[in-house]
Amino acid sequence: MADDTSSPPEDRSEGMRLYLQAKDHFEAARYQDAIRCLAVLRSDVIYGLKANANIGSCLLMMGLPRPSLRFLDRALRQDPEFLPALLSKLKALSVERCHEEVVELAEKLVGNWPHEEEEEVWRLWVASLRATNREERALEVVRHWLSRLPLSLEGHLLEAELLSEQGDNEQAVSSLAKAFRIAPASEKVYAHLSVVMIRMRRHEAALQYVDKALEFDPDSFVYHCRRGKVLHLTGDWKAAATSYGKVASMRPNSAIHLLNQHLMLPGIPASREEIEEARTRFINGLSLVESSPELQLDVGDEAIPHTFELAYHNQNDRKLLERYMDLMRRLCEPLLQEVRQNQVSAKQAKPGGGENRLRIGFLSRNFYGHSNTIAFSGLIRHLDRKRFEVVIIHLAHSRHDDVRDSLNAICEKVINLSSSYVDAYQTLVSEGLDILFFTDLGMTSYEFILPFLCPAPIQITGWGIPHTSGIREIDYYISAAELEPRGAEDQYTETLIRLPGGLPCHFEDEGLTLTPLPREYFFLPPGDTLVGCLQALHKLHPDFDLLLEKIAQENPGVAFVFVEDSIPSRTRLFLERLSRTAPSARERCIPLAFMGRAEYHALCNCLDLLLDPIYYGSGITFFEACFVGTPIVTLEGSNLRSRVVACGYREMGIDDPPIAANEAEYVRLVSELCNNSERRIRLKAEILANNHRVFNRMDYIRSFEAFCFQAVNTSRQKQSGGSQEQ
Repeated sequence: MADDTSSPPEDRSEGMRLYLQAKDHFEAARYQDAIRCLAVLRSDVIYGLKANANIGSCLLMMGLPRPSLRFLDRALRQDPEFLPALLSKLKALSVERCHEEVVELAEKLVGNWPHEEEEEVWRLWVASLRATNREERALEVVRHWLSRLPLSLEGHLLEAELLSEQGDNEQAVSSLAKAFRIAPASEKVYAHLSVVMIRMRRHEAALQYVDKALEFDPDSFVYHCRRGKVLHLTGDWKAAATSYGKVASMRPNSAIHLLNQHLMLPGIPASREEIEEARTRFINGLSLVESSPELQLDVGDEAIPHTFELAYHNQNDRKLLERYMDLMRRLCEPLLQEVRQNQVSAKQAKPGGGENRLRIGFLSRNFYGHSNTIAFSGLIRHLDRKRFEVVIIHLAHSRHDDVRDSLNAICEKVINLSSSYVDAYQTLVSEGLDILFFTDLGMTSYEFILPFLCPAPIQITGWGIPHTSGIREIDYYISAAELEPRGAEDQYTETLIRLPGGLPCHFEDEGLTLTPLPREYFFLPPGDTLVGCLQALHKLHPDFDLLLEKIAQENPGVAFVFVEDSIPSRTRLFLERLSRTAPSARERCIPLAFMGRAEYHALCNCLDLLLDPIYYGSGITFFEACFVGTPIVTLEGSNLRSRVVACGYREMGIDDPPIAANEAEYVRLVSELCNNSERRIRLKAEILANNHRVFNRMDYIRSFEAFCFQAVNTSRQKQSGGSQEQ
């Protein structure tokens, strides 16, 4: 409240008594009592201005910003420069999300305050700029703030936060170092450092900082959530589950945090037994949440991608994925109802593409320098624009880079969805899409919500995630005839579409380059036979270790080359497992640092042979290997994710390809090729001579286009039949 020091002594009688009484009520949070005292003073010559201003402050503290603004404006009509009323108005406008007015008023007010109150003005100004996606301007304002108040802890923390969000984590660390010098025992500095370390993928440091923040506040819900996230990323799944158990005890009605606790799966499993243990916990956790009707879902809660690791367990998880998605649909129902209440009218929605031109949208969070873009850019680029209007759709908080810009440039329209599901749904429905392609369902949390809402009449997915989504609202899964074994329909919730051929993509070789590099460049031994398995380490099932050990024992001159995980602790978990399960292979294991695409091609070219992991084999890496010609030994399995290499060999027409029917034959083929350099050379030459058959496949594009028109016609006929019946 504004104080009373300007009142003349002779007027400090009844008015002063009421004003001081109101001040006592305000400080004790008895706002209604304070308002009753102040209401008497509104017409008082001396106290009227302060009475209106402080009634506005009371109403603001009571969570009533609109009535607050009425009283604050009355005070400002009496004195337009009354600073306490201006500050309260700034706060009320911020609560009301009147961001343009906040920016205008804050810019006017900075510099007129004692330092403590001036900080509040800067903070609200920056918050409104960020709320309206003006991060660069927000950073400019923060730096202006720090030029005036160089010892502002909050200013340095905000500068670090903005820098980190823009990807400049090194400068963010520098800002936090300044904050640390200002407040060396600040919980907030440690908390901010933990976030920046996560973004820099320095997870061990992140864990140390979040643990330090927990020393200040052992019961912090946010810090325990962050600790669980870091432990999950580093592969310590049991410790992560314990952290989320703590979180779940703090929020006993939260479905997500209970699921985070019980549906935790190992990223780098130590053994087959550990996988089974985790799957049992997963199923029991589902049962627990299914039988707890009091649990609620809040999309503001951070969820781990619960089902992501299931694909690497060599199981048909269709029923389990459907069960998980059915649970999520039930938990999401209040949100789904809220979104559906904001339907887009027929007049607002664009018409579909019509008879001759379809509107198709491709939606992902990963349309940047990510494997998902490599998998789908050819299809997006080469769809016939006389028959299709192509819309690229980025989920909120998607990464922005040059790859994203180049993909945007080849599409008729680019949509950046809001983080609000209401806004995102309305945006999608208003586009009048005929088909919506979710390219990589299963990689992130909450991605099932938009498919649940059915913003397009036909929803499809495909090999970006090489298994069923489990979402009943997805109509079709796009695959290939030769890639899917007989009876594969039973593995999919969606209707399985087998397009002609063996590989369901248009993989472009334009832009692929090979600059040969010697083995010495990668510090590889010059005399050994080099056998590489260049897949992400989480794809390597513990059963694969046993095959590596047999290969190592039968071939003492072989060295095994792997690519490290970007998180060092996960690489350590893998190597520790090899020490137990495949000690001979571990002795000759060469882990190489994560590398760029050009170096990856050069490394493939250096290797004598590549191993396709069992159960979950190569996808994009098959095409990369074909580009340089290095042979891959594969064990053809019973699902899409283990059959890409075998189908690729058949697509190329390779004679006597190294395709094993069982594990014993896999080991035999590897040993034969390790000891027969002439066969390896012939096989490489044959791959290089025929790899054009798996690149730039316009036949796949034309087959996909035909499917789209057939699916849309079928859908329209059903809708037309339904309308006639009504």
